[in-house]
Amino acid sequence: MDSRRSYVRMGENFSSKKVTNSTLTVDKDVVPAAGVELIKEFEGCHLEAYPDPLTGGLPITIGWGSTRDQNGKPFKLGTKISQQTADDLLISQIRKQFLPALTRIPYWEDMNMNQRGALLSFAYNLGANFYGSSGFNTITRTLKNQNWNDVPKVLEMYRNPGSNVEAGLLRRRKAEGKLWRS
Repeated sequence: MDSRRSYVRMGENFSSKKVTNSTLTVDKDVVPAAGVELIKEFEGCHLEAYPDPLTGGLPITIGWGSTRDQNGKPFKLGTKISQQTADDLLISQIRKQFLPALTRIPYWEDMNMNQRGALLSFAYNLGANFYGSSGFNTITRTLKNQNWNDVPKVLEMYRNPGSNVEAGLLRRRKAEGKLWRS
């Protein structure tokens, strides 16, 4: 798959603003398809709301790992949605919440679509504003210093060691690292 063309277009009305670098030119409203696929693979889709696997409680999650509806309200146990709603919610959240935060990462425009997809999956799991946040010093420094070869190994550091979700997070971090390298 050509990572320069691997993206999902968002909406029908595109801004004329483009992001350009030596390897690709894309609309600013694109979502890296490989990142979406990783999110779907590791989040799974549940059409009925369920408690967070790590906490056993909040945040209540539904669809492809969404914790809030289109209006920003948290989901409640017992809420049900359709597959189309889950898919729409995922893409809408990526576009509105995740891409604006991720595009502020230095050198974002120099990354290929698979590298962007790897960071999208990472952010979807750990928070849109991870870059520069407390607890994310190593990944922030690695990206800021353009230590691209170190990114896959650094991603693996973020897996909640000793928790009941560590093995799954390690599989996810390895998949993100593999995508980053592709």
